[in-house]
Amino acid sequence: MLANTAKQIAKLLGSKTSRESAVAALPGAGINAAVGALIGGPKAAVGYAAGDFLLNYPLVGLARKRFPGTPGGKATILTKNGDKIIKEIPYMPSGPEQAVNFGASLLSSSLTDMVTGGSLLPTQEVLPAQQVIPTVMSQEQQEYTQLMQRQQLNNLQTQALSPGTMYQMQGIEHTAFHYPGITLPPDVLRQLEEGA
Repeated sequence: MLANTAKQIAKLLGSKTSRESAVAALPGAGINAAVGALIGGPKAAVGYAAGDFLLNYPLVGLARKRFPGTPGGKATILTKNGDKIIKEIPYMPSGPEQAVNFGASLLSSSLTDMVTGGSLLPTQEVLPAQQVIPTVMSQEQQEYTQLMQRQQLNNLQTQALSPGTMYQMQGIEHTAFHYPGITLPPDVLRQLEEGA
């Protein structure tokens, strides 16, 4: 179907170079139409395809005149039996022509948006960013809040903390770690006196 459309458009155009340029511009227009249809629907498909074709067609024609590729045509091939085979050789575009065709296809959607005064693609409504207002809390309030959260998560009872820390006050005097100058439990004092 695409080949028939390309041939019909080519018949409408004048010279052979013009027709070949139009045919070379059609694949990029088809790709842009497909991408536009997938992202933005039929309106975007038509807009981007038309924009691509209208940009590529003259640029490819100019590149084809300035940097001609390998001409196509018919070649006669002789087989071992002496039979003649006529083979159609397609036109091979030059490197600059291919670069112009590819580059124009990439730029065409941006240029189409500039010409139409906005993107043909649907836009999403942008919501204003929510601002986080920091709460001024003392370190003791933060520690208390963290402790309460921890107790709720772990189903613990409320515990008293040593001021300015996250350490529990309950049980500190009964630990097994004793240092010189600290009052020791009577059992430990007795053991130390007997050992000395």
